Amino acid sequence: MNQKGLSRRSFLKMMAAAAAATVAPRAIPAAAAPAKQMQYKEAPMLAELVAAGQLPPVEERLPVNPRVITPLHEVGEYGGTWRRAFKGLSDRWGPVKLCEEGAFQWDAPDPETTNLEVNYISEWSQNDDATEFTFKLREGLKWSDGMPFTTADVQFWYDKIFLPQLLNRPGPLQIGTIDELMELEVLDELTWRIRFSKPNPLLPIRMGTDTSGMIGGPSMAAPKHYLEKYIGSEPTADQALIQAAMDQHGVTTWEELWYEAGPGDGRGPICFWFRNPELPVINPWRSKNSPLEDPYIMERNPYFHCVDIEGNQLPYIDTIQHRLFEDNQTFNLWIAQGLIDMQQRHVSSADYTFFKENEEAGDYHVVTWKSASTNAFHPNISHPDPVLAAMFDTPQFREALSIAINREELNELVYNGLLVPRQASPVKGSPQYSEEFEKRWTEYDPERANRLLDELGYDQRDSEGYRLRPDGQRLSFTITYTETLGAMNPDEVGIVASYWEALGIKVNQEVVERSLYELRNQAGDIEVGVWFVDRSSILMADPRRYTGVLLDSPWAPRYATYLSSFVYGDGTTTNAYAEPPEGHPLWRIHELWDKIQSEPDEASRNAMMEELLSYHIEHPWMIGTVGEDPAPVIVKNNFFNVGSGFINDDTLRNVGIARPKQFFIRS
Repeated sequence: MNQKGLSRRSFLKMMAAAAAATVAPRAIPAAAAPAKQMQYKEAPMLAELVAAGQLPPVEERLPVNPRVITPLHEVGEYGGTWRRAFKGLSDRWGPVKLCEEGAFQWDAPDPETTNLEVNYISEWSQNDDATEFTFKLREGLKWSDGMPFTTADVQFWYDKIFLPQLLNRPGPLQIGTIDELMELEVLDELTWRIRFSKPNPLLPIRMGTDTSGMIGGPSMAAPKHYLEKYIGSEPTADQALIQAAMDQHGVTTWEELWYEAGPGDGRGPICFWFRNPELPVINPWRSKNSPLEDPYIMERNPYFHCVDIEGNQLPYIDTIQHRLFEDNQTFNLWIAQGLIDMQQRHVSSADYTFFKENEEAGDYHVVTWKSASTNAFHPNISHPDPVLAAMFDTPQFREALSIAINREELNELVYNGLLVPRQASPVKGSPQYSEEFEKRWTEYDPERANRLLDELGYDQRDSEGYRLRPDGQRLSFTITYTETLGAMNPDEVGIVASYWEALGIKVNQEVVERSLYELRNQAGDIEVGVWFVDRSSILMADPRRYTGVLLDSPWAPRYATYLSSFVYGDGTTTNAYAEPPEGHPLWRIHELWDKIQSEPDEASRNAMMEELLSYHIEHPWMIGTVGEDPAPVIVKNNFFNVGSGFINDDTLRNVGIARPKQFFIRS
């Protein structure tokens, strides 16, 4: 089965209030049209370098068969600086998602269609049981420094990075199988084959969501000619360069140049292009300076492998500038002052009215996308305190918490009625969407909530009116949250806490910095966490919200770690863990997900996914409030090819789904 593009049957339809959008896998991949023979053109800034003899002609910089991108609305013009804002080094996904280039790429030629397309590879194939995949690079593909990109770079990545886990931590969400790493066979200068010990049918859609290699791309490859000098244990090492880099970045071993928080994270100051302007890339833009500088700037890659339908080498925009900000009030002020050209990240729907009121003054307009997410509270059913864990893991208790929330009122008070009251569940149009799931425990019924708590034995109260647990202690817990991207509006936390206080529960609140929030989740000691349930469009690409392993949504962190590491994984983890109670549904959820990942039959996979979600439908562990929010996008009036109605989801790479390489600024 030879494939030059993997189209997906439509399955993500926007709500009626927004422009419809569709996305979905099709069982049989289709071929992508080859690039036509055309006269190639380039940006004036590159033409000047060619004229000065500092750069080869554009025909020599592009592959023989470049990828052809059809602009959303019109063929653009070259030039300009795209002004954005970000929060510094930890806000890496803002710049990265503008530039991701994997072997496969989610692509939305319009808001009604989303495909999974081949990108810097020209074609691929897989065998019938999905244990073997073959890929072919575009002939003439080059790194941003002009060096050829060949299968030597694939072999280098496999031998020196993937196997020793310098960069890539193999696992089921990337490209290794649970019990055995993939095998690599290089067939020629452009072609390689990988094999797995068992079927790996989800590999292509995973690679569209996670490039499965370098962060931001490429997949299964790395620039050998540059990075081999920084592996201190190899004969190719340049010890003087290594020492200089160690001194510059304040580390004591060469391995630390390859990671940030720990081995395998791929965010080191040498191997992550976001931090290292010298690292060759295949992205449309590359770092010009360090993200520690203000502003952080990305400049066009003169060897980028895509062109538009008229042969213009992409991207259209010369540079992207990111100004540093600490609080959203500053960011919103910049928007109102017209200092942001186009941005979706950090643009909150809670500030929609403010953005609309300042459109004329800021010379911009607001378009809306749709978030594939739901705001949610996460009672930790695996908390080390057995009394708390048992209380949170009692369905009637969670039902009482859920139906005590007046979602309609909350929506009006905090979000101007713009969101949809719903349970944390797949969004409308997802292949896993369920109206029953969306509405489960969402009816506002405080009388029933109080009755449920009474029936559970919390019917006694202290002198202040708070309920008592059966052991005589006050019924209380703490909501822990962080005021950062991904966290909900603090006003929502306060309002939900007041609903629960009205039930006679003492609810404490604490706000912590994001890194501390994640560390506490790793320890499993957060009682009720706060995070949105995103990635709810294509669950098979990333179901981690529903298997409990994502540590920013801590509904079962210690149980999920135990199952994913010691039962269905390799037995290694740095997180706290605990064995779930015998017969707990989480055992079956993880068993199902393990089987889904290796089931080559699509119908069987879908049936197992339906069963997995049935446990959440029966008694949701994540208590959703409101979601499917219209995600506002700021677009300057001279900024084009953005469009409205796209799905805003991490799985689809947020802004990346709209193909930033074809955005342009009209002079």
